[in-house]
Amino acid sequence: MDNLRLGQIFSLGFQGLEPSVEFLKLVQKYQIGGVILFSPNLNTKEQIKENIELLQKRSKIPLFVMIDQEGGRVNRIKENFPLFPANRFYGENKDKKGLHKAYSQTAEELKRWGINVNLAPVVDVLTNPSNPVIGDRSFGSDAELVAEFSKIAIQAQREEGVLACAKHFPGIGDISEDPHNTLPFNSNLKERFEKIDFLPFKAAISSEVDFIMSTHVIATELDPLFPATLSKKICSEILREELNFKGVLISDDMQMKAIKENYPLEKACLLVFEAGNDVILIGENLEEQTKVLEHFENQLKDNKLSLSRLSEATNRILSLKEKRLK
Repeated sequence: MDNLRLGQIFSLGFQGLEPSVEFLKLVQKYQIGGVILFSPNLNTKEQIKENIELLQKRSKIPLFVMIDQEGGRVNRIKENFPLFPANRFYGENKDKKGLHKAYSQTAEELKRWGINVNLAPVVDVLTNPSNPVIGDRSFGSDAELVAEFSKIAIQAQREEGVLACAKHFPGIGDISEDPHNTLPFNSNLKERFEKIDFLPFKAAISSEVDFIMSTHVIATELDPLFPATLSKKICSEILREELNFKGVLISDDMQMKAIKENYPLEKACLLVFEAGNDVILIGENLEEQTKVLEHFENQLKDNKLSLSRLSEATNRILSLKEKRLK
């Protein structure tokens, strides 16, 4: 039973326009919990639906099928799909109706394609205008406005039956470097995080957001040792205990250079899980994905993987699937 549940804590991406035989076998062997789709996986609506059906057939438990369809420059599906401006457009224009329509129509169409999780909205407060990774993906620099608009985006997706994800905890609106390329640092005091960055996450939690995504940044005043994704202080003590988040916590992509250039992948994934993340996201590379899964399987066999942590994570995942994936 533990072996079957183990795969639920992983969400994996594949390479190319269709999942390889080897990837399908991996999904089936470990009963992977979710898949994530990137632009290289996407061609026609029919092709995407066929791939999703193929993947779902390999799983005894419905898969989370994830995508980043945020609007603006982060749209994985770019053709034959309703496209909308970035979040900043709605924040600057105080356009709540337009925002609701954008997220509602996006979710409605995603569901038609067989996609049930949109890794959106971005709820980072843009306090550094030259931020290379957030920019117009944020609703703006006013924390209260970002919080209000985040709730609208989450609710609009829920109404259409698509699961939402608030990202990137603990907030990366003030960083100067991109975690896709390097490991950023943030030296802001915890009080500042509480006053600004945490406000939209609190709003998301009060809206019963399905997922929150942790991110790769060292927030030195929250945890001087570990990036947020790998930090028990940030993921468990702050997000779970202080902010009272009850939903599913998912890591940002573990293939980013912020992690890969600083930690062995297997060790990093284990730390991420122990820190309190329920879902570990590994965007590509079948060989590395397989190594991580085998490492976790061996840790489980050798009684080195916390069964209580595994039970906690899988209970959250399975409960959400039972409640929302119909």
